[in-house]
Amino acid sequence: MKTLPASALAIGVAAFITAAMVNAQSSAWIETDRYDPLHQTSFKEFSLQGRFLIPPRQSNLSAPVLMLHCQPGRHDHKGTKSYSSGRFIEGWIATGAVLNSAAGKLGASITVEYRLDGKKLQTDSWEVISDHSGILLNRPFCGDCNLNNLLYGHVLPHKEGTNPQVRRIILGVSEYLAGQIQMQFDLPDSTEVANACGVIEHKR
Repeated sequence: MKTLPASALAIGVAAFITAAMVNAQSSAWIETDRYDPLHQTSFKEFSLQGRFLIPPRQSNLSAPVLMLHCQPGRHDHKGTKSYSSGRFIEGWIATGAVLNSAAGKLGASITVEYRLDGKKLQTDSWEVISDHSGILLNRPFCGDCNLNNLLYGHVLPHKEGTNPQVRRIILGVSEYLAGQIQMQFDLPDSTEVANACGVIEHKR
């Protein structure tokens, strides 16, 4: 099962609780510079608070939080005339509740239902983070597919200057021994985030 490194998870847990308190009733990306002293790496942390449409029965968060760890920097795409301005490291959606995950071949996962900008309902299976309180955006063999889809409505890297970004995400997952949690994220302009996370493909 893909799990977040302990250092990153510790940083992320503190950050999304802080973001939930500081950014209450707001829909804006919060950007924070982070440093991992053990691995001597720096990265950007982006957090966006959503809201519960159907709240969990029991949660330590008043609102869900979308968390992203990304590393800005140019990356030329081999064999193409394009590049990205960053790299996606990891991301997850924190609910603060215990999710109703099930064991699978690659680890614990959960069924996720979601709509982007009110379009057709999509259903997929995503892995959960190590404490089963959130869903992981990273995927085996396609690390940033979920992030690409949530930000621009397609799993491939977003070509600069094409379709507009997604503005509203409605997403549902099941809580352990309870019903479905439903949440909504209203996305402000996410160009800076998408660039830092390597989602946008630029022409050289």
